[in-house]
Amino acid sequence: MSDRIGGRIKTMKFADNYIDLGAQWVYGKDNNLVYEMADVDELGKTNGTIANMDWIRSNGKKITEGVVDQMLDLITTVYDNMKDDKIDPTITFGDYLSKMFDREVEKQNIRIDRSLAKEFIVTFKKMEGNMADTDMSAFDYWSFQPCGGSGLLNWRDKGFKQFLHHLVNGDDLNEHGVLKGCIDLNRRVRQVEWDRPDGSVLVSCEKEKYSADHVVITFSLGVLKHSSTLFQPSLPDSHCKAINSMGFGNVCKIFVEFQEKFWPDDWRGFNALWRAQDLPAQPWLKDIYGFHVYDHQPRVLLGWACGVHVEAIETIKHSALVDGIVRMLNHFLRNFNVSRPNNVIISKWSTDPAHRGSYSYPSVLATENDTGPKSLAQPIHVQVAETREPSDTSISSTSETPPITARPVLFFAGEATSSNHYSTVHGAVESGIREADRIISFYRSSTY
Repeated sequence: MSDRIGGRIKTMKFADNYIDLGAQWVYGKDNNLVYEMADVDELGKTNGTIANMDWIRSNGKKITEGVVDQMLDLITTVYDNMKDDKIDPTITFGDYLSKMFDREVEKQNIRIDRSLAKEFIVTFKKMEGNMADTDMSAFDYWSFQPCGGSGLLNWRDKGFKQFLHHLVNGDDLNEHGVLKGCIDLNRRVRQVEWDRPDGSVLVSCEKEKYSADHVVITFSLGVLKHSSTLFQPSLPDSHCKAINSMGFGNVCKIFVEFQEKFWPDDWRGFNALWRAQDLPAQPWLKDIYGFHVYDHQPRVLLGWACGVHVEAIETIKHSALVDGIVRMLNHFLRNFNVSRPNNVIISKWSTDPAHRGSYSYPSVLATENDTGPKSLAQPIHVQVAETREPSDTSISSTSETPPITARPVLFFAGEATSSNHYSTVHGAVESGIREADRIISFYRSSTY
């Protein structure tokens, strides 16, 4: 149930401008439908990268640029080598990265503080989102195909909602555009009954029911994992196996607004490296891996959290969250005069019943079960008797059985159904177009 369109695109007014609690960047230009739909001047390049941010240990010491570059070069080597490596299908990407990183340190005989290297890898894996403390598959890591060009394009001061305007030909005064009057919001789907004698699909909400010839399922993978009674009858085994096997991770964004910025103009933020002896009393704090400057928001820092404590961050008492953030900023930024924030707002994707997480990833279990987005994306058909108007040449006897046709009734779209662009908006858009084409093809080739 939701009071807006957009799913995990969620733009809101905050501080001096807009922020995106969900999708934030357009990843690349080449063969990217989102980029192709944008106007040429709408997108700007994000200045901050992991290379030009500070890396600070929990004792307050900043890692030198030379050491940071050295460790990032090692990680780049691991990424380059893994394309030709015979990877164990049972190893997670996080374990693989740690193992290969340590091997490169030994192989290149690099003199580096091993504790520092371990801290660096822990933070880097969190920065990669679904890599931290998950069963993300190393074997299927390169199933994702990046789009060429800059990987961090933003919507300047408009937010990702600007893309929704393109999608529906809308604007700030008419968010639904050409779909105005066609969308029912705040309807929680309770059941989808899809194997009916007449070939229709009955979607039951809390108060209303909708009958349809076809339904495109765009629930997040997280919702599908938590909804065992949603479909009646249950989905086919192949779909259930995909849903239960694929991974769905949690990432939390923490927006912190200050009365005035306390950082210099050329500072882009920091990534936090927790030393074992400095781990905080509040376990959730160590899953916040950094705070970065947010483009077009001069007084805002964006904190990122990934790991097993994301749900705790989303549900913690607000005052305790603010106290923890201030404590962490003071702990790492000892040369800054950190002020108490005016406002803090966080994304809550893992505890939002309409999403139950952030985005999908290829898991070790999915690799083992030989399933994934392609299996989930398969339409579901039912057998339906054709109905024809009688004619001189048609079958006139009512005793004869009418022909049976396989009719597609359920279609599946969303980023989790994209084999090559999962976890992205352009992957979700591509999947929607794919399913629309399937429906069109059905009517062009059938007798209906």
